[in-house]
Amino acid sequence: MMQAAIHGRLGRDPETRITSTGKTMATCSVAVDVTAHNAEADETIWIRLVAFRRLADQLARHRQGDMVSAFGRLVLNRWIGRDGEERTGWEMVANDLVSARTVRPGGGRRKKAAAQPAPVAAFDDDPMPL
Repeated sequence: MMQAAIHGRLGRDPETRITSTGKTMATCSVAVDVTAHNAEADETIWIRLVAFRRLADQLARHRQGDMVSAFGRLVLNRWIGRDGEERTGWEMVANDLVSARTVRPGGGRRKKAAAQPAPVAAFDDDPMPL
């Protein structure tokens, strides 16, 4: 078991469900940028994030593209895909979750309405009497 912290963007909206024991559970995929010393070697890894109870409710309020930081148990899962090939993938069961929402490139859904300009005071352009 490895404890880790990740920071990245949600690849899709979280999916929520109720477990057989009645716990709320939320899952989503998080894109985490891994920076290498060689700029050409930078890559993005995908981590399946799993949260339960209050953290599941918190995660469910996020949307695709939102930034999150998560702390928890990180495991490398192995399974056989539909094509018969062995697959591997990272999964984190969250112990803590922090919203790291930022301004979205291009505005996105969370763009606030533009501020209305203040009304201009009435202006009298009659020449000043002398």
